[in-house]
Amino acid sequence: MSELATLYRSLLLDIEHGGSASGMNAVAFSGGLDSSLVAKAVFDVFAARSSAIMALSPSVGRSMREQAERIAAHIGIPLRFVFTDEFQNPEYIANEGMSCYVCKNSIYHAMKAVMDDVEGNDIRVFNGSNKDDLADPTRVGLRAAREHQVLSPLSRFDKERIRELARFVGLPNWDAAASPCLRSRLHIGVPATEQHVHRIEVAEELLRSLFRLDARCNIRVRHMPDDSAMVEIDEARLAELDLALCRPPLLALGFAAVAKRAFRSGSVSAATRNSDV
Repeated sequence: MSELATLYRSLLLDIEHGGSASGMNAVAFSGGLDSSLVAKAVFDVFAARSSAIMALSPSVGRSMREQAERIAAHIGIPLRFVFTDEFQNPEYIANEGMSCYVCKNSIYHAMKAVMDDVEGNDIRVFNGSNKDDLADPTRVGLRAAREHQVLSPLSRFDKERIRELARFVGLPNWDAAASPCLRSRLHIGVPATEQHVHRIEVAEELLRSLFRLDARCNIRVRHMPDDSAMVEIDEARLAELDLALCRPPLLALGFAAVAKRAFRSGSVSAATRNSDV
């Protein structure tokens, strides 16, 4: 048995141990790499008692929902949608460091509520948090996961190993760029409003089309406090990103100015480095 086969087998055993053979095993699903691998493994163990649940709100773009639908169909796991209400919460809108906690708390409540028909109410919730996530103090959503007793079967794997496992089990998004929610593009203190996240969604779609960027390329349009756009792209492609082409469409969306720099995950979250996760 290969190393990857052994590791995947151990992941399945962890899920079997933590899951429910008589209730329901729900995966907090985004269609991204991590939650896709968890959904695949949960489905492999509990096919008839598994469900992927995707939370929908203004921070989830159209392309994210479409990707989630494709990946769930590829796996074979049933996909359900829940609507969350974090955009009604003043603490979320303030975006001062705890928005992710508010959002995840809303998601886990909604997931359990939509499955209240499960016999005995035996619901196990899994997420895609990995070893790298757990070492990042800015991820305050992890606190919500602990409070809701969410299981994180990827907690011993880093991102590189997760990509290897995803490729091993045949997931088509094994090499796709990360796809966090649109709110994550807002600099700390920029209000998390529907208008702001919609502007980000449109801006990123325009740039992906303009520069013909595929799903493997990381690109972010960061909404900065001065209402400017900071466009981030993988460093290897930074020179290709012509600001003369970027500025007209982004200024037309309402940004005050446009600049660029190399992509760095979580680059607008520095203000939360000391937050309790």
